[in-house]
Amino acid sequence: MAILVHLPSFMAVPITALLREQAPDITVWNGREAAVPEEVEAIIAWGLKPGVLPAYPKLRLVCAATAGVDKLLAAPDLPQDMPVTRIVDPGQQTGIAHFVLAMALRHTRELGVYAEQRHRGEWKRHRGRALSRCRVGVLGLGEIGSEVARMFAAIGFPVAGWSRSPKHLPGVADFTGDDGLDAMLAQTDILVCTLPLTPQTNGMLDRKTLARLPQGAYFINVGRGEHVVEADLLALIDEGHLAGAALDVFAKEPPAADDPIWTHPRIEATPHIAADPSYELVAQQCIENLRRARDGRPLLNQVDRHAGY
Repeated sequence: MAILVHLPSFMAVPITALLREQAPDITVWNGREAAVPEEVEAIIAWGLKPGVLPAYPKLRLVCAATAGVDKLLAAPDLPQDMPVTRIVDPGQQTGIAHFVLAMALRHTRELGVYAEQRHRGEWKRHRGRALSRCRVGVLGLGEIGSEVARMFAAIGFPVAGWSRSPKHLPGVADFTGDDGLDAMLAQTDILVCTLPLTPQTNGMLDRKTLARLPQGAYFINVGRGEHVVEADLLALIDEGHLAGAALDVFAKEPPAADDPIWTHPRIEATPHIAADPSYELVAQQCIENLRRARDGRPLLNQVDRHAGY
């Protein structure tokens, strides 16, 4: 059996090495050029262009290299019965939660304001923000969103979460459905998006939705850039309805050189670095799932193709 690593080089090189180290009995190819198409049984990928999958007649499995699988599910020639798996990495979940917490605290403690004052040589203190004005709302309570919500709750923030079904996390108020979304947004000062990207969530954070947040609310996105209508977000910030945003994901990565996100004074923009998955786990879970697929056993972290995650 053989595995094809179809990833950008910064991921492909270490993951290929780890696959070969962990499973010396499995042939591993880095890139399509060297691969023997009739021997490939698993592909590790981020996304797949049309024409890639049909080239491998004995393919059993497509493994995502991250928790998100939207780019793989969008492949037009992905067979309906082809299993797709995703990475579940507790360390990545914690890392993303740390990133979100850091951005939230930078906002609530006015650290951006103090940084601007320092450049002006200005010594001015600002009254601290009460926790009652730091109400956190988390969109999506999967593994990542649940960890974000738990971390905020653990240090005393009022926390709510919106998901398809109630999660009953300690210290986290549950909201579901359209009415629940409206109700949560109305009482959210810091909105965090950790949703998977599906046809239902694509573009859901538009002007109408974001305007339901209270005046002065702050937005943090570690989901996908496509969740947000970026022009609407910028307009609401410029109009003063939203205080600002911290964005780690964008509809186009990297954004165009003339995108106002690069220079906007009330936007923190980072290049999709909230947390990377463990490459050791990527290799380990792919190998395990390939062995399971060959034996006819249930796969780990198999994606629900209908739900989109």
